[in-house]
Amino acid sequence: MPRVQVNLYATLRRYVGGAPSVEVEIDPGRTIEAVLAGLGVPTDQTRILFLNNRAANLSDTLKDGDQLGVFPALGGG
Repeated sequence: MPRVQVNLYATLRRYVGGAPSVEVEIDPGRTIEAVLAGLGVPTDQTRILFLNNRAANLSDTLKDGDQLGVFPALGGG
C-alpha cells in the first residue's frame, strides 16, 4: 500500500496527538484534501500546503513516498 508522510505545523499538530508528522497509507490518486479529512484536520484551518517542497493545492493527488507539509494561518502584527 502506498504511503505518504504528513508534516503538520503549529496548531494543526493537535489533530494527530501532537506529533510533528505521521505516515499515512493512501489509495493511489488520493487527494491532499481527502488525506487531511481522514486525519481529522479541518481544511478551513489550513493555509499553506507543500508537496515535496513545492506549493500545493487541496486538489493535488498523492503518490507513494510523497511528503506533505501543512501549515495553519499564521497571525501576527
